[in-house]
Amino acid sequence: MKKTLFTLILLAFVGQLSAQTLFTVGEKAVSVDEFLYVYGKNKDIGNQIDPKTPEEYLGLYIAFKRKVAEAEALGRDTLAAFLTEYNTYYRQLLKPYLTDKTVDEGIVKEAYARMATDVRAAHIMLDLPENALPEDTAKVYKQILAIRDRLNRGESFETIARQQSSDSYSAVNGGDLGYFNVFNMVYPFENACYNAEVGQMVGPVRTQFGYHLIKVLDKRPARYRMTAAHILLLDSEERPNAEAQKKIQDIHKSLQAGEEFTTLVRKHSQDQSSLSRGGQLPTFGLNQMLPEFEEAAFSLASDGDFSEPFRTKLGWHIVQRLSREEVPSFERVQGELAGKIRRDERSSASLQAFLATLSARYNVRIDESAVNQVLKALEKGKSTAKLTKPVVTFESLTAGLGGTKTISQTEFAARAIDAETRRLTSLNEPADNVKKVDAAQAYGVLQPMIHSALLAEAEFRLPLENANFRFLAQEYREGILVFDLTREKVWDAASQDSAQLANFFAAFQEEYQWNNRYSGTVFTASNEKVAKKAADQLRRGVPAEKVMRVLNAKDPLALAAQEYTSLEVGNASLNAKQSLLVATGTLNETVRGPVGFEDGYAVVVISETLPAGPKSLSECRGQVITDLQKALEEQWLEYLGGTYPLNLDQALWQSIQGQL
Repeated sequence: MKKTLFTLILLAFVGQLSAQTLFTVGEKAVSVDEFLYVYGKNKDIGNQIDPKTPEEYLGLYIAFKRKVAEAEALGRDTLAAFLTEYNTYYRQLLKPYLTDKTVDEGIVKEAYARMATDVRAAHIMLDLPENALPEDTAKVYKQILAIRDRLNRGESFETIARQQSSDSYSAVNGGDLGYFNVFNMVYPFENACYNAEVGQMVGPVRTQFGYHLIKVLDKRPARYRMTAAHILLLDSEERPNAEAQKKIQDIHKSLQAGEEFTTLVRKHSQDQSSLSRGGQLPTFGLNQMLPEFEEAAFSLASDGDFSEPFRTKLGWHIVQRLSREEVPSFERVQGELAGKIRRDERSSASLQAFLATLSARYNVRIDESAVNQVLKALEKGKSTAKLTKPVVTFESLTAGLGGTKTISQTEFAARAIDAETRRLTSLNEPADNVKKVDAAQAYGVLQPMIHSALLAEAEFRLPLENANFRFLAQEYREGILVFDLTREKVWDAASQDSAQLANFFAAFQEEYQWNNRYSGTVFTASNEKVAKKAADQLRRGVPAEKVMRVLNAKDPLALAAQEYTSLEVGNASLNAKQSLLVATGTLNETVRGPVGFEDGYAVVVISETLPAGPKSLSECRGQVITDLQKALEEQWLEYLGGTYPLNLDQALWQSIQGQL
């Protein structure tokens, strides 16, 4: 909010100045609004990491633009690798702009509200392909209406579901689908169920599978997540156990008498996968356990409560509730929900709303008679060469073409034949010289063609009409160019040219020196008592291996050890633990500590003291590479400054500088 307010004030101040050129490097011009966009976007982040004045930031941006100019002069923006990478980024950038933002926000909030409620429903479904012809759709729709009339006259929903539903999985249960939550069903089906009352029948509802009649059987507070433990006695057809029921009753009596659940798990449970964890199972939610198990677990009122013995297909169980999570806050799950929506059918809702807006804006008109001419010709395998009418007309669709744009009968037919060819090829069927196309298959390509034209128009206009998108896309483009060129000119040149690195090191070797160093072993413990015992034994000369073995006898993690070959005095790169240990104790003291830290206690054993002196290249290679990169960067910027001279509008800069 703060950054947004800053930007609004800034834009209000500069007003008509925004379109003016602030500076040029060579022939490359940078406008005021471009600089303000980049400055406003990075100001808050920069202030937190490395605060810079407006003048400093201007200098950095000038240097950046010089690198861009150099990359373009070298033709780096025409390379296939660059174009592939940039186009991938660009397609990702487009997505959020080609949706209806209001719909997006509403769908996320809707999904969150539904998380609080589980729904149980039954349905009767009649199959219907998504791309069915209008006449086929009408036929199935008439059939589902006839079934609805029978239900309204009092016939049994369950009976008709068993007899006529295309969903064989639920038909055997009278259409009952059990309980479900948001994202468990396709979106139109979910919508119908959550918007209906218990006992209400709704439909017909159209989904990708066909037409549905839905009866809402129940609604309850959501079973979000639970962690539980159980005792299992196997008793199934595969593993019969005649004594299991009596034994589970005895175990239950022991629990009632106060015996610990984990103790009884270790004594009796036959679930080997949970035995080592005291019977604890992975956290689960709705429909992730056997129905009987889920019901028993979620019926427990409080943490620590245990159930009566109950049976599943696995055997006899007693379950104990360890913890139960309710639906978290909206803020906590907002991002997760948005991610699920992007992968869910409902993600198309905002796109469809956006397309509907575009359709209205560009006055999309479909000539059904022209469409039917093409469909009839394709079904009979006749030539469509003489069919020249437009099947779709768009008003004011520019996309670089200007004026009115159409989709012709010829284009429609060609797309349908191409789609059929690809379909046959995918089925390993002959696909040479396809002429005949099923009408339903052909009709299915028309809407995608319309949508493709509308989206192409939206993409064409977006950078022209939306400055934020234009600058963001430019930022990605130029960032890729500069990154690749900098890697070549600076980073790789320093790290991969061994001769240049050696020469640089030789020239500045006096700058790479060791302080006094130590080598040795650092022992760490979470318990002060263990650390003191370790220090005492080490001071008495007990070998480190024996100290570790004795102190870790009961707890393998009581004491840990790590060897260091070079702990340097005064080296800021050392962590706090290492630095303090080196500085603790007298110069000649071999065992130092214990010293307390946030994560425990530590003892150091110094094995060797190493004097100050010059470093070899191998000992400081990382730092030398960093220094060489800095030197190469400075040399390169000096070259770029001479190649791409700066022309800064000082008066314009002064007019906005004080507001930054």
